[in-house]
Amino acid sequence: MSIDDTLPDPADVERLFIENVSDGFGVRTWLEERDINPARIGKAALITYGFVWNSVTGRYDFTIYPQEHVGPKYCAFAVPVYEGGQFVDLLLIGDDGSFETVSCRASWLGRDNINQSTIRLHAHPLNWLQSGCTGVCHIASISRAALKELVAVQRIECSDIRTAMEAWDWGFGDDEGLSRFWIDDTVGSIRTYFEADARWRIATIAAIPEAFR
Repeated sequence: MSIDDTLPDPADVERLFIENVSDGFGVRTWLEERDINPARIGKAALITYGFVWNSVTGRYDFTIYPQEHVGPKYCAFAVPVYEGGQFVDLLLIGDDGSFETVSCRASWLGRDNINQSTIRLHAHPLNWLQSGCTGVCHIASISRAALKELVAVQRIECSDIRTAMEAWDWGFGDDEGLSRFWIDDTVGSIRTYFEADARWRIATIAAIPEAFR
């Protein structure tokens, strides 16, 4: 995974996050409103943040503002990402469900679980939190390279057909790999997915038939 050294340094991000960790009413309410058990979640914070370019260091500084700050800012639920017990990044989840990582150093939530023979692959970070932080969730929005790590897993359970098929396509791409997936999405969602895929393939063949000869 290539590292963009203009992004905030993880050590600085961790320090700033720890200074703003809270287990107060706001955090508990945010979690409970999304059917997440606060007792199963570790450190977290509700923050107002921004990225500010630092011409001296040649990289962006991650800044957490006080609530009364006036000016450009974003709000998010912040969750630290650990690998092997070490802080690697900070995941930010917006109220609209969008998410990003501050330093783009993490590809997975729950990476340490990939060495298990059976894992649950979650479609979204909220699903991972709702599960009590079990299983894995892919969070590298600009890269799918980490999905190849799933080849070490014998059984991959997933309740979202799109997530499962994307993981298979990027991580395996063969029939043997597909046999490792156990998809427990609804029948309607699975049918809709394959009907849309069939329509796309028909339209593609009609548009560029020479590519399929």
